[in-house]
Amino acid sequence: MRNILSSVGAAALLLSAVNTYAADLPAGAKKVTMEEFKAFADGKHVKVEILDLEKPVTADLVWSWKKGTITGKADVGGKMIDVKTKLTFRGDKACSNGKGEKPNCHFIYIDGDKFYEVRDDMKVHAISTVG
Repeated sequence: MRNILSSVGAAALLLSAVNTYAADLPAGAKKVTMEEFKAFADGKHVKVEILDLEKPVTADLVWSWKKGTITGKADVGGKMIDVKTKLTFRGDKACSNGKGEKPNCHFIYIDGDKFYEVRDDMKVHAISTVG
């Protein structure tokens, strides 16, 4: 369960899981710097859909640069859980990890009111709507 908790923020620990809920990155989505991402999402409520886990995962989260956390509630296959993961950055990637876990990092793309967390293989990990 801890693996799922850390993935809800921004990253999946189960990157090799079956991609049942695949989505394409929109052609108009722009890869952003972490400063641009901060201006877009810091402190705002975000509705998240994680696409690359074995179970459907949706969440209502807040990304806080000041606190260095991603917090909120997630529905993991019909079970509600509390989310609190560490938020860090590595170059042009946003990273999250649960206590004692390795950070999982993704590129961030923005299109309209949505941001996309994108894996190194360019598959979309999660789609988040700000507001």
